[in-house]
Amino acid sequence: MKSTSTKLCVLAQLIFLALVLATGTTHHSADDNFDSLSSLLSGDAEIYLPGSEGFVNGTASLVAKKPQLDALVKVATEQDVRNTYADAFNRPFLAISGGHGETWDLGNVRNGIGISMRGMVYVRISEDGSSATIGGGTQSGEVIAALWAKGKQAVTTACDCAGIIAPMLGGGHGWLQGQHGLLADNILSARVVLADGTAVTASPTVNSDLFWVLRGAGHNFGVVTSVEYRIFDVEPGQGRLWAYEEYVFRQDKLEVLFEWANGLLQDDTGSPRPVELTHYGQFAFRQDVDSENPVIVFWLIWQGRGTVPPAYTDRVRAMLPVSIKAGTTDITGMNAVAGAAYGTSACAKGSSSSMMFGVALKRWNIPGLRATLDIYSTLPPELRNGFVLLEAYSTRAVGAVPNDEAAYPDRFNQILISPAMYISLGNASLANLAADFGGRLRRAALNGSGQPLHAYVNYAHGDESPEALYGYEDWRLWRLRRLKAKFDPFLKFGYYAPIIRGPGGPAF
Repeated sequence: MKSTSTKLCVLAQLIFLALVLATGTTHHSADDNFDSLSSLLSGDAEIYLPGSEGFVNGTASLVAKKPQLDALVKVATEQDVRNTYADAFNRPFLAISGGHGETWDLGNVRNGIGISMRGMVYVRISEDGSSATIGGGTQSGEVIAALWAKGKQAVTTACDCAGIIAPMLGGGHGWLQGQHGLLADNILSARVVLADGTAVTASPTVNSDLFWVLRGAGHNFGVVTSVEYRIFDVEPGQGRLWAYEEYVFRQDKLEVLFEWANGLLQDDTGSPRPVELTHYGQFAFRQDVDSENPVIVFWLIWQGRGTVPPAYTDRVRAMLPVSIKAGTTDITGMNAVAGAAYGTSACAKGSSSSMMFGVALKRWNIPGLRATLDIYSTLPPELRNGFVLLEAYSTRAVGAVPNDEAAYPDRFNQILISPAMYISLGNASLANLAADFGGRLRRAALNGSGQPLHAYVNYAHGDESPEALYGYEDWRLWRLRRLKAKFDPFLKFGYYAPIIRGPGGPAF
């Protein structure tokens, strides 16, 4: 599942926009514009200017249209965030926790201030063991490791180096969501710095409107400096285990495979599928299998035992895949299975950029999948390191949450089809070609489904409508716009998946 979770990473960490500046040490030649800010920040905060090692490393990202930043502030406290707002010289600001956001909206940032959250990394488990307070710069892999060491686990993304809070703001798919819901569904409260620089708590009982909107459209409303997050005991024995089988198929098996996979979305009685079962796939070029044509890679994943039940594996094996690979791990190893652990290419930035074109659907659209694969087969060689990601996490607990409970609009869809295009850095003509192919692939996946475009906000490309991102219900968009006017009337949060387009670019 290597390329698969490159995108889950890619989504997560630049998505967490609009945070803070910080410094006790200025790296690079002095800049008078930031002297006053430096004096306001905590001793552990840092300001990096363009050309410095800290700036280069801290702003490395996968987005093809990059924000133009005049400085990067690595904040260490919530007050650093507030002081950065107060001293931002009316510049746009952009929060960064890992550099994996890909929307082209980010390219609208000009003369901006980057706010690195990596100075706020912590996981503090509560006395009763039911929750953890997580700092705004903490990555998913850090959360997994810290909780596992204490016999705990939580709903987390399939990429170690993705920020954990960033995906929450757009809903957040991940491991254990079948049992416990989206990442956003497990937020108990959040600390947020608003556009006017005030810091507030948002919870079901305090600033409940803000709490509602943070869970699905949070990039539009403020900088989340920490969350109180629901956690769970690791089950004993086989409950700790995750089993998987990986299959590689040639193109001719597409229809039979995904017709069968549609049966995984609910069982024969019409009940939801087992919460333990996830299936994944991708269209990819694999020279070791076929030197000319893309192949289909497909995974079955089962949480809670040492092998995937034969009722599922026997059916897939009978389709005669080219290869089969099986294994067992625990939740700390699942991101390695997904190809997105620390040290993998999914967590490497600086040599390439990427873009994503997500489509959420109720079921696998078989004719649309065939059309998507046909277009993907025509990619020129310089784009063939891209892939089409096919995700089907269990959705039982996701769908059990009332549709109006949070801003997240998409509880009725069960799958994600997401073309992901990779290009070399600085190649504008290739970026435009990749965007053209990505758009064609997205349209092909959607055509014939009978649904309008539902574009998972964490996989946004930047050309989607507010309806596609945040839902087609009139009441939902009305409420989002009303809350935008309440919490960010001057559209300071303006560069990721906008609800309202502002004068300086899209408003978050």
